[in-house]
Amino acid sequence: MAGGNVSVRQKMINMMYLVLTALLALNVSAEILKAFHMVEVSMDRAGENIEKKNVSTLKAIEKYHKEISPADAKGKEAYEKSIEVKRIAEDGVKYFADLKEELIGLAGGRKDGKSDEELLQPSNIELHANLMINQGRGKEVKDKINQIRTALMAIVPKDRQGDIKSDLIIDEPEAPKTWESEMFEHTPLAAVVAILSKTQNDIKNTEAQILDYLKGSIKDDVLIIDKLEAKIIPNNGTYITLGNKYSADIFLAASSSRTNPDISVNGSSVKVDGGVGKYEVTATREGENKFKAVIVTQDAQGKPKRDEVEGSYFALAPLAVISATKMNVVYIGLDNPISISVPGVSAREVDVNCSAGGKLTRDKQDGTYLLRVDGSQREVTITATVKGKTMGFQKYRVRQIPKPMPMLGSIDQSGSFSVGQIKAASFVFTALKDFAFEGVNYTPIRWTIIYQPKRGDGKFAQGSGPSITGEPKALLQLAKPGDTYTLTAISAQGPAGAVNLPASLTVTVRQ
Repeated sequence: MAGGNVSVRQKMINMMYLVLTALLALNVSAEILKAFHMVEVSMDRAGENIEKKNVSTLKAIEKYHKEISPADAKGKEAYEKSIEVKRIAEDGVKYFADLKEELIGLAGGRKDGKSDEELLQPSNIELHANLMINQGRGKEVKDKINQIRTALMAIVPKDRQGDIKSDLIIDEPEAPKTWESEMFEHTPLAAVVAILSKTQNDIKNTEAQILDYLKGSIKDDVLIIDKLEAKIIPNNGTYITLGNKYSADIFLAASSSRTNPDISVNGSSVKVDGGVGKYEVTATREGENKFKAVIVTQDAQGKPKRDEVEGSYFALAPLAVISATKMNVVYIGLDNPISISVPGVSAREVDVNCSAGGKLTRDKQDGTYLLRVDGSQREVTITATVKGKTMGFQKYRVRQIPKPMPMLGSIDQSGSFSVGQIKAASFVFTALKDFAFEGVNYTPIRWTIIYQPKRGDGKFAQGSGPSITGEPKALLQLAKPGDTYTLTAISAQGPAGAVNLPASLTVTVRQ
């Protein structure tokens, strides 16, 4: 491009073009850097969830070895191996956590010094490249990943290692490229930190799979309690009349996800999922309804064990609850959000309708609707029915959307302002303030600016749209102390059509 029979000036232009292209290629937008930070945060949260699962699995193995069957050699071996797996994984995760903090520290840390904020230098590509490539830390990182994977996989017998799907793998590129250069050269710091968070999760995922294998190697006929959940069981139902007391038992319930017991209610079997019975019944009688549950499991010796428990629930006659999402007034030209529910009845079984002057359409979620009113009636009524029976109704007043107020740039009320504020005004706004609905906007259509100097004859100019240009802008540039401007004859386009603003805005140039 810079060669050939061309002038020196043209050669320089061509060379500058090449340099600019290279700079643009290296530039990383703020949006992309923000996305890398979001990936990092997501990785950290996912890592916390994996860690909770691994702790739970380790406790199950420990419980089997120390409490359920201490004499079982398989249990002892699984427990000792699980401790080793945890140690290897924790060392690996800490290594990459320390490395991330070192890189972040070299670049000045994070915004506001908070651990969950963005980096101060997310686009930096030099500091970590120098550390990883020039100083050789990249090879150490690669060797560490291989070392962790080898140590973890050694816990599992060779014939079962294929069951472990680990992402702790180094894919070497073709020469002369190296893994270190591909990972850390020309890569922004925000991306490198996200990659290191992913590596931490890869370690935890590999740990989780090996712990699951070790737990599965324990004798299958032994019940392992590996799920603990807080439960609140009401003693006298969940519907209590005024003046009476509500009581409940609060305790930590244990279950096993490895076996499904036989559970029946009033003699009928119920579905069991993850060791928990899923009981559902349609209420057909008002008041208290009692039931009896029987759970049959096997103890450590394989003998059946029977447990019984009684429960109850209260059923009340349905009563519709209808409420406007914003208030008890609905507005012409807007989609007014309405929520309708009937306690004890699925939202899909509730039929709703609106009186003349309004139209209801279903919104995204069950039980939510959008109400459009045309203004032909001063009031509309919404009625809810279930299988032809009226469950309730609600009336709403129909009102026009309030008209907006004019603004001249940042000036939103009449008064005296500086020459700079008036000359800086570049837009006319028609703002709807303090309205219950968010996102309702008015766009200026036409308006007039009247200029009355302190001395001399007045002038006026008409404008259209929100931008102040041409003659209206020229009038604003004439502003001197004592002059007066009036923004008037304003019309704007809103959700229900065009409206004329009843108010004007008058400003005086401050002396």
